[in-house]
Parts: sequence; C-alpha cells; structure tokens
Amino acid sequence: MNIREIEIFRAVMTEGSISRAAERLTISQPAASKYIGQLERRLGLPLFLRKGGRLAPTPEGTALYGQVERLFSGLTELDQFMKDLAGNRRGHLAVACLPLLSLTAMPEFIAGFLEERPSVSIAMQTRSSARIMEWVAAHQVDLGICFCFSQLPGVTIEPLIDLELYCAVPPGDPLESKDIVELSDLNGRDLITYDHLDRTQLWLEALLNEQQIYTRRRVQVFWTSLAMELVMRGVGISVVDRLTASRIPGGLQQLRRFRPAMSFNLSLAWPEHWPIPQLTRSFADQLRAHLDAKLSDTYRNIG
Repeated sequence: MNIREIEIFRAVMTEGSISRAAERLTISQPAASKYIGQLERRLGLPLFLRKGGRLAPTPEGTALYGQVERLFSGLTELDQFMKDLAGNRRGHLAVACLPLLSLTAMPEFIAGFLEERPSVSIAMQTRSSARIMEWVAAHQVDLGICFCFSQLPGVTIEPLIDLELYCAVPPGDPLESKDIVELSDLNGRDLITYDHLDRTQLWLEALLNEQQIYTRRRVQVFWTSLAMELVMRGVGISVVDRLTASRIPGGLQQLRRFRPAMSFNLSLAWPEHWPIPQLTRSFADQLRAHLDAKLSDTYRNIG
C-alpha cells in the first residue's frame, strides 16, 4: 500500500476534484492525477468516473473511501493518544496515601489534576504509613505518600513537605490564652490520642513519660480529622497539623505551638529500581506545589 496514493485519493474524494485536492495538498495537478492513476492500476478498478468535468466516485471508490476514513480516524486517535501520553494526560495511577492527606488536601488536588486530564484514572487507597511502605516495596502502588521514619528495602524516599504539629485546645479552654503550650500544661488534662502505632503518639508518649507528666487518655482515634472534631466539641486536647485543622470551621484558631516543637517530614515513596512514569512524576510535583500553597493559605487565613 502506498500511503501517498491513499492520502491523495482521500483528498480527491473530499474535495470533489483533482485540482482542488492538488491545491489542498500543495502539489501539482498532474502529480495528483498520476497518483490516482497508479492506485487504480494497482487495484485493477476504476475509482472515479469523469462526468461533465467533475469526478464521481464509482461504487468501488465509495467503498474504498469508507475504509480509508476508518484508517485516518484511527491515525487521528493514535496521534491524540501520543500527544496525551507525552503531555501526561493519559494513563492510570495507583496511589496510597495516609489519612492525614486523604481527608484534607487530596480530594481538591485530585479533582483539579483529573480535570486537566480526562483520559487519566486514579486508584486511591488510604492506609497507615507502615502499610503504604509495604505496598510500595511490593510494587502494589506507583506512589506512596506517608511518614517514612526508617528506610525500607525496595523503597526510595523523597521529601514532600515538612508538617509542624500543634496543640489543639477546645474552645473556651484556659490554654487558649497561651501562645505556646508547654508540655507541663498538659498535666492532669484529658487527651485525644492516636492509635498506639502512630508515630505522633509515640513521640508524645515518650515526652510525657520522660517528664513524668500525668494525662488521661480519654479517647483513642485513627483519623486526625476525628481528633480535631472531638477537640472542637470539648472532649479533650490533641496533637494536630494545620491542614487538618483548616478543614474544621474555627479549627485553626484553636491551634497553639508546642514546646518542645515537633514536625514530621511527609514523604513520597517510590518502588526502588523501578522507572518512574512521567504521569506519576507530574502527579508528585504538582502535589508538592499544591500542599505548599495550602499551608501558606492556612497562615494567611489565621492572620
């Protein structure tokens, strides 16, 4: 099959004449006629009839044109597919994210990411940091977003964002008058704590034990958003980040800095020795920019 012959045949069919087809393709009329003649000889069939100075397709010509259009439609789709692929607008992502982000920044970010990429799909899993690391090491997900406190074989870690932790105090609590909450201020107070394997909880427990500070562990939860909701209802004090607090009306106003200060590095986790697809890299880079902007907004909104 000669692609040039097919291209010129299609142009003649759509334009209705060889002269207009030649003009459209920026070739001479004799050259266009030559290609049509070659195609007819190759097929052993006439594709056009000359009527009153115009070309009319034969039934065979019409049938061939139908197949040609299917071919060019497929090529157009292929071209768009390649452009989408190159522009990170096509593909599938499997992402595992810790609850802290799944319930705060991720819904807005994913909605915006997909709006620009109608041919992209995402499988989003919410798990603990430990489980996310296991999944990344086993190549069960393309990208993990979690707290990475130790290096796991088979996982490559990349910093995402530094997240400071705050003391969240109930509305009307005496600690509202303080700009900085000392660890000793928690003595005798009710705490909303996290799952015993949560690193935030382990850090707080270690400090409380070290300084022999007594607190009452009144409620234990897994979600930081739930802890913040309970704080706002006066159940107790908790340790919360700004992203979580910003999702609760009035939540940011209830945050007080801790002394000693504590922050965690939220990280990206990739399968080691595994090429990172451009779509996944684009997702990670845009997520970092989104989180930076969201944290900046929380500071502006609090004044």
